[in-house]
Amino acid sequence: MTDERVRELMKSSPERAHRLIFDEYYKYVYTIVFNRLRSCASTEDIDECVSDVFSDIFLRYDPDSSYNGDIKGFVAAIARSRAVDMFRRLSPGTGTVSIDGSEAMQLPSDERVDELAERSETGHALLDAVKSLGEPDSTIVMQKYYYGKSSVKIADMVSMRPDAVRKRLSRAMEKLRKILTDMGEGR
Repeated sequence: MTDERVRELMKSSPERAHRLIFDEYYKYVYTIVFNRLRSCASTEDIDECVSDVFSDIFLRYDPDSSYNGDIKGFVAAIARSRAVDMFRRLSPGTGTVSIDGSEAMQLPSDERVDELAERSETGHALLDAVKSLGEPDSTIVMQKYYYGKSSVKIADMVSMRPDAVRKRLSRAMEKLRKILTDMGEGR
C-alpha cells in the first residue's frame, strides 16, 4: 500500500483509511510485537501493545507529508518501538539508567555482552541460511520453527497439500544442515 493512496483516502474518509491500514498491516504488526514479547508477555499484553501500535500510527501519520513510498517502514518502526517499550516494562532484571539526562538500557547483571553478541551473530547466520533455501522452503521453515505453525496452516499459506509441506520441510532441513555444516567448516 502506498502512502499516496492512504493520503487520498485520509482526506475523504479518515475512518476508511484507518480501517485499510489496520486490515493491511495487522498481521505484520502482530508478528513484530509477538516476536519481541513472546518470552515475557501474556496474550493480553501482546494484544494491548498491538492496539497501542495502531493508535500511534493513526495519531502520528501525517497525510500532508511529501513522502510517496510504501508506509510499511513507518508501521514497522512504530511496532518495534512500542514492543521494546513494553518489553522493558515487563522484563524482570532490566531497567534504565540515566546518563546525562538521557536514558540507556541497563543489561541484567548475569548477562555477558560477548555472549549476547555471539547469540545475535548466530541468529543472523541461521536466518541467512534459511533465506538461502529459496521459496517456498524458506517460508515453510520459518512458519514451522519460528512461528510454530502446523503443516495444515502452512499448506494454506503456500497453496500446497499438508503432506507436500511435510516432505518439503524434511528436504529443506537436510539442505539447511548441509549449509550450516559448510558454514561451520568455513570458519
